[in-house]
Amino acid sequence: MRTVFEIVSQEVLPCLRSQIAKKLLENGFSQKQVADRLGLSQPAISQYKKNLRGHRTGIFVDYPQVLEETNSIATRVASGETTIEKAAAEMFSICKELMEGKD
Repeated sequence: MRTVFEIVSQEVLPCLRSQIAKKLLENGFSQKQVADRLGLSQPAISQYKKNLRGHRTGIFVDYPQVLEETNSIATRVASGETTIEKAAAEMFSICKELMEGKD
């Protein structure tokens, strides 16, 4: 049996990163630019783009606000309005809320 921390680190966080990366790619950023903005590697962004990593977004079906929040983070990252540190803190807050079962 996996712990909640394993689920968050192996499924939830990659899905959040994937959604943000895809949103930035849709806004014309290159994979390298997305990687730099998110503090990830370009190969990781490529895997997100190809749905090889972080593709199980169905885990958010009961939490539509999560997708709204990730879109908001992506918009602010794209505009330069927020830093990777602040975005990471927001993603951590989302994961924490999901672990606690809050809506």
